[in-house]
Amino acid sequence: MIYFLTASKDATLYLQQPNQNTGLDEILEINKVYYGNIKDITHALLKFEMGYLSSSIVSGDVSMSNATLILRETESNEIPLDYTIFANALSGSWEMGKGNRFDEIETAGVTWNYRDGDNSVEWLENTFNTNTTASVNNGTGGTWWTNYQASQGYSYQTADIEMDVKSILRGWVSGSIPNDGFILRRDVDKERDTNDYGQLKFFSKETHTIYQPKIRIGWDDQKIVTGSLTELTTEDIKVSISNLKKEYKLNSIPKLRVLGRELYPLKTFTSTFAYNDVKYLPETTYYQIKDLHSNDVIIPFSEYSKVSCDSIGNYINLNLSNWEVDRKYKIEFKIDRDGSISYFDDNIIFGVIKY
Repeated sequence: MIYFLTASKDATLYLQQPNQNTGLDEILEINKVYYGNIKDITHALLKFEMGYLSSSIVSGDVSMSNATLILRETESNEIPLDYTIFANALSGSWEMGKGNRFDEIETAGVTWNYRDGDNSVEWLENTFNTNTTASVNNGTGGTWWTNYQASQGYSYQTADIEMDVKSILRGWVSGSIPNDGFILRRDVDKERDTNDYGQLKFFSKETHTIYQPKIRIGWDDQKIVTGSLTELTTEDIKVSISNLKKEYKLNSIPKLRVLGRELYPLKTFTSTFAYNDVKYLPETTYYQIKDLHSNDVIIPFSEYSKVSCDSIGNYINLNLSNWEVDRKYKIEFKIDRDGSISYFDDNIIFGVIKY
């Protein structure tokens, strides 16, 4: 099963605009650049609410085997061939604010110098708490937990972020640390040196595209109860969904019946039509969902997108919480038979609407 968290707030902190809030900017930046002799560093902040996830983990409905932070790149300039982005759990609460870097100049909300600018709430009130640190700027630019950290390295790659942040989420869910969100940054040593590492820009939650920041939560919810059904072992088959609706409401959890059948069933002297015989697919059957128009993979083939089976046939449960609305999505299938992989695309399309 896959469940998405969407960011509740975000902002970028700028060393050279230390008292300016950017809570309503459409982009997030992770930069270390020089303008002549002037160094500018930026950190990106994101917060995701954990209420539903925490309660579902406690109840046993979710096991959170995987948690991937996803940010989509919008622009990169003069970045090195090899670099690493770090994400740490923030160690201080902050106000998002309503500022924009270039249009709506605001000091209220989070800034490089303050967790809340107009109220002059500093990032570092007195001294660092145990297991926390900050940038090289004496407690400005954010403070974070050093032992709750994730990272992603790049080598000749695009700058999209797909980072494993499960350990940080587990810290929030367990209550070991408060959920103040993430800080995304370069390595502290890179911030100290005199090299220019370029600009990385990502879509923020204020984007007018489908690429707002997300966390993709995955866990294996496959159940196999075949009852009196027999397995579909023929290789020439068709995979479809028998109860697909044109549209589903946001936040619904539809149960889609997956039907596998032979393309060329053998003729038999029976009173039943062979196409109506229900057989179950192998346990190693997976689904993938793409955005129809952008072709972006929303749910990839993985151990967290397996097809289940009960006594009347195969099925998948989709959790449509926090999906983009007024979009069309396409479902594809993959079957792995001992390393022999087959893909199935029957043009299975559905929409997600708000109401």
